[in-house]
Amino acid sequence: MDTSTAKCATVPIYEALADRIRQSVHDGQFTAGQLIGSEYELARQEKISRMTVRRASELLVEEGLLERRPGKGLYVRGQGVTTRMVQMIVGNLQWDSCSQVARGAQGVAKDRGIQMQLYDAHGDSASDVAILQQLPETQSRGAVIVALHNAAFNEAIYQLKVQKYPFVLVDQRLHEIEVPSVTSDNYSGGYLAGQALLQLGHRHLAFLGDLAATTVRARLEGFRDAVADARLPFDRALQIDLDIAEQDRMAQWTERVDAGVQKLIALATPPTAIFCSCDAVARWAYRTLQRAGWRIPEDVSIIGFDDDPVAEWVSPGLTTIRQSFTEMGQAAMEMLWKRMENPQAAVEHRVLPVQLIQRGSTAAPRGGDVSAHKNAPTKPH
Repeated sequence: MDTSTAKCATVPIYEALADRIRQSVHDGQFTAGQLIGSEYELARQEKISRMTVRRASELLVEEGLLERRPGKGLYVRGQGVTTRMVQMIVGNLQWDSCSQVARGAQGVAKDRGIQMQLYDAHGDSASDVAILQQLPETQSRGAVIVALHNAAFNEAIYQLKVQKYPFVLVDQRLHEIEVPSVTSDNYSGGYLAGQALLQLGHRHLAFLGDLAATTVRARLEGFRDAVADARLPFDRALQIDLDIAEQDRMAQWTERVDAGVQKLIALATPPTAIFCSCDAVARWAYRTLQRAGWRIPEDVSIIGFDDDPVAEWVSPGLTTIRQSFTEMGQAAMEMLWKRMENPQAAVEHRVLPVQLIQRGSTAAPRGGDVSAHKNAPTKPH
């Protein structure tokens, strides 16, 4: 049997295409900086699917032979130019938000010819901070970092800035030090949540969340401003800070949420609606309320923040404020790429829009206003 035929029979089509392109470059048919073609053109010329061409091009981009220029095509990477390697640091990939940020960043990294290494702290805050401290000594040229919102993390970020290490911070804007950041419009999200509940007729509104995070404080600020703009008072007894200790920031908060909800429903005038700082807090609040005999939304409306996939699965479906973590990852990697190209550029802060997603966890209060709830029992029937 002809050995070349046997090889073709076993090598995937995309690898065979990558081999041919690689050989063409090595033979001098294409020189540094020259256009190879677009993926569409290559698919048409080779009479194969565009996805097959994409897999071949990804191999060549990752090994540093080619670079992808958005809107133009695949080019031979210039001589002496090596593939840039960056780090992506996340607290826990089991959190859907972290995995979405990572996917968004990875997509842009591939398009820019950047090799991205992903570090997952697996919920260990100390490990996360340790890798941040080591970044300037690694081979990576920069990092996209998902925030942890605690003092040790902030100190590590400050040290990276002092050492002039390029990075972009995701899901937190530090006001004490000027560093590049990408966040959602948390203030507007809180305002939207307040508006939605007020429009349904709620007047006795509660907030439940961890105020150590600047993002959460912005959500509460927007929420309270919505109430103020409706010319209504905001009862501070209905503002519950979960007060998560630094060492517990990446742990389960079930007990804290349970205690907070119990405090709210034990009030002489309990709230008719609760704005939770994130969907995870909302889901845990569901459990406590339902165990106590409270029906959602008949007895109390619940609104969250994030639009995690589970928000659609809980019963009733969770009304929430959607933020796009994938777009956050994309924006962060684009900003990091620009910063590595021009370290002296002005520090950029990107704020992404949010959206109210209406589901079954919110409804008008019984009786149409708060007066119907004045004497509501601690455990409705």
